[in-house]
Amino acid sequence: MVHPAKSDGKRPLERDVYQRIKDDIFEFRMPPGQRYSEQGLATALCVSRTPLRFALHVLANEGYLNRVAGHASWQVKPLDLDYYEDLYEFRMSIEAIAVHRLCKLDLMPELIERCAFWRVPKKQRVLNGKDVAREDEQFHRTLVQLAGNREMLRTFDNLTERIRIIRRLDFINPERIAAAFDEHEKIIEKLLARKADDAEMLMRAHISASRTEIRHITLHRLALASGERNAG
Repeated sequence: MVHPAKSDGKRPLERDVYQRIKDDIFEFRMPPGQRYSEQGLATALCVSRTPLRFALHVLANEGYLNRVAGHASWQVKPLDLDYYEDLYEFRMSIEAIAVHRLCKLDLMPELIERCAFWRVPKKQRVLNGKDVAREDEQFHRTLVQLAGNREMLRTFDNLTERIRIIRRLDFINPERIAAAFDEHEKIIEKLLARKADDAEMLMRAHISASRTEIRHITLHRLALASGERNAG
C-alpha cells in the first residue's frame, strides 16, 4: 500500500507524488488489479488531490493505471504477461538488428568505454540489484544507439519504458546478477571480435533467460499480493 513520505524539496510536489506512486506500483505495494479512491490515496500520501490527480493522469497515460467509476477511483492496471511476452519478442528483434549493424561499424573503442561496467574482475562487480538493473538497461540501449538508426532507438526507448515495471525483477536473485555479468561479458567479446552471428545468438539466449526469470518472479509476486489482499 502507498506509504507516507515527505518531498525532498528538490522537485515539484506533483513529480514527487508521481514517483512515490510509481515506486509502489513497481514494488507491488500497490498490486495489479487493486482499486484505490482518490481520497484514500490523498490521505495515505498526505497531499491534496490537485497534485495527486496530476500524478494519476500521468501514470494512466503511461499505462500503469486505469480510471474507473468516473474521477473518484483508480485501478492499478492488471499485468498481462502475454503482452510482455510480445514486447520481449519485439525487443529481441530490434537488438538482433542492432548487433549486426554494430559489427559493421568502426565503433569498438566507444563500445569498450561505455560497457566497462560489465568487464571488471569478479571481485569488483556491483551486486546491488537496482544498480545492475539500471546498467543493464543502459547497456542494451547503448547497443541500439551505437547501431546508428535514430528511429529504431526511439522505438526501443518506448519499448523499454513499457517493460521496465517487470524487467527490473530479473536482478533480485544473486545468481541472476552473476549470470548477467557473465552473459554481458560474452556478448561484448563477440561484438569486439565482430562475430555478429555469435553475438546475436548470445543476445537472444540472454534475453530469453531474463524473460523466463521475470515471468517466474512476477507470478510469484502476484500470488503473494493476492494472498495479502485476501488475508486483509
